[in-house]
Amino acid sequence: MSEYDVERRGILVSSLIPESAPDRTLEVGCGTGAITEKYRDCVGDLLLTDISERLALEAAHRNNARGQAENALSLSFPDNSFDLVISSECVEHTPDPARAVMEMIRVLKPGGHLVLTTPNRLWLPVVLAAKYFKIRRFQGEECFLSIRKMRLAVSAGGGRLLCHTGCHLFPWQIPGMKPLLRVFDRYGDRLFRIMINQAVLVEKIDKAN
Repeated sequence: MSEYDVERRGILVSSLIPESAPDRTLEVGCGTGAITEKYRDCVGDLLLTDISERLALEAAHRNNARGQAENALSLSFPDNSFDLVISSECVEHTPDPARAVMEMIRVLKPGGHLVLTTPNRLWLPVVLAAKYFKIRRFQGEECFLSIRKMRLAVSAGGGRLLCHTGCHLFPWQIPGMKPLLRVFDRYGDRLFRIMINQAVLVEKIDKAN
């Protein structure tokens, strides 16, 4: 993991969390809990989940939360269970990221919010080239959503897109470019279509109103 990437995504996730403190928060795909640590003070009751039970329990222990194993494509929770769902760099590691997005919206209460980051499909050829030349060592699933398919998944899942933004206008691995990247991140709401990572804030539609 890149400390710089975690820092920028942590700031982005925290900035999208609604000011009203949620009663129940779920993180899907918590991994090592690196992003959790960035937003933990913004939420109350927190349940951390990951496909790896060990990772979920270890991250939960460090963040004063509960933890359990969950599959992002088939969450075990009933509809309308959480006030806030957070997920950062998880859905692209599933074979059906759109379905994962819809699952996260499903478990939200009406009026609840989803904060999610994931790579932009525009950059997938670059990532695949980096893997081919062994610059990128990650060997797991790489299934990126396009901007359009992200928005279709939000709509199909019963969500309303409140904000679509992003970070990393170009690879942070380029020496000396991080100060410039931080400047561009301020304009994520304008540049997200061409940024490496996209981020959304989604509200679940209350069909009763």
